[in-house]
Amino acid sequence: MYGDFIVRKTKSIVQLFLAIFIMFSLSGCLPNNEELQVMLDQNSITKKFYIKNDTNVYDGYGKDKKVLDTLKRGKQYETADIKDNYVKVAKSDTNELKSDVWVSMDEIEEEPTYFVTLIVDVPNANILINGEKYEPNMRLPKGKYIINISAEQFLDKSLEIDVQEDTKESITLEFDVEAQKERLAKEKIEKEKIERKKREKERLAKEIKDSIYIDNTQKLMWQDNIIVSVAKKPWLSKENFDAKKDNDTSGDTAASYCKNIVIANLKDWRLPTKDELKNLFAQKERLKHVAADWYWSSTSNTNNGERAWTIHFNNGDGYSDLKDANNFVRCVRDGIKLPK
Repeated sequence: MYGDFIVRKTKSIVQLFLAIFIMFSLSGCLPNNEELQVMLDQNSITKKFYIKNDTNVYDGYGKDKKVLDTLKRGKQYETADIKDNYVKVAKSDTNELKSDVWVSMDEIEEEPTYFVTLIVDVPNANILINGEKYEPNMRLPKGKYIINISAEQFLDKSLEIDVQEDTKESITLEFDVEAQKERLAKEKIEKEKIERKKREKERLAKEIKDSIYIDNTQKLMWQDNIIVSVAKKPWLSKENFDAKKDNDTSGDTAASYCKNIVIANLKDWRLPTKDELKNLFAQKERLKHVAADWYWSSTSNTNNGERAWTIHFNNGDGYSDLKDANNFVRCVRDGIKLPK
């Protein structure tokens, strides 16, 4: 009897020490509330959390960890410890766990979120949820959200959705008839504009080909249309010639003609000098239109103000003619850069 008492006493003492050891071990492994809060703040998570997706949980957080169980999406748990991007959940009467487990921080969230899938019948529509760009299968907490949708050629649409679970919404946009009419009108105008530019470019190219000779030797651009072999002008008008206004080229004169002529949208033409005409005569075979006659230059006779020099395009001779005489005119402009 005494022996049984000793055995019972010894057993009680062992159980007491074992309980003390377990309590000491637990208090040594788990952080206190202050330490845990610091770790929670450092990792930007809350003590209570939800499982984002059905996920495996482990017996530890190291490389050799083993799967112990699967936690279901949407269930709430409480953080007991944090190690290496893993959260420890201690077994309790409320969570129905068979043992303590570790779960990756990537699989937890502060509040439950749900998939929101929006199916719009117009490709590449612009979709905003509460002013933020919608991403396919995005997740949102419970609540009401304003959806705004816009797409070219379609009427804008706005609607409200109430997210309480995974939500899928099919959305149809109405065709914007007025916008389509406006778009077609703009396209027509733009097309006509392009056609006009094309025709103008073709016209310029033809006019340049038919009416201009490029003098690469003198870096000059010469008038070379049918008019240079048809039209004649005086150097001075009769009124100015009779009034002895030897340098007043106003009126219907060769200089005024060149000043006002427009060829291939180019306006800055002038009457050529005697030397320029003489050098052009050497290139006569390259010209399309030539009269075998006298052409005015802008060079006056320095010895007689009533006369100015002409060049004959049959033999290249020069002659100082009276300024009221009518001779052929071929205008020139500086440079050889053509309009595009």
